[in-house]
Amino acid sequence: MTLIAEVTEQGTLRIKSPTLKPGDEVILETCSGGVRNADKGKWSDIEKVLKEIDKLDFPRRTHEEILRDLHELRG
Repeated sequence: MTLIAEVTEQGTLRIKSPTLKPGDEVILETCSGGVRNADKGKWSDIEKVLKEIDKLDFPRRTHEEILRDLHELRG
């Protein structure tokens, strides 16, 4: 189960889940890469890469052409 949590200014971790009830115990494990923040993800980096990919001049093909080539490869 993935839980989304909020950390308050005081450092308290808040988790809202309909499956958790008062008194339930939860084990928290940190990521090896540190804290993952969903709001401040790597979207800007991903966007830069996608823009660079758009600049490349790959020949455009329709899905029919791609399917035809796949059928030829499979024999």
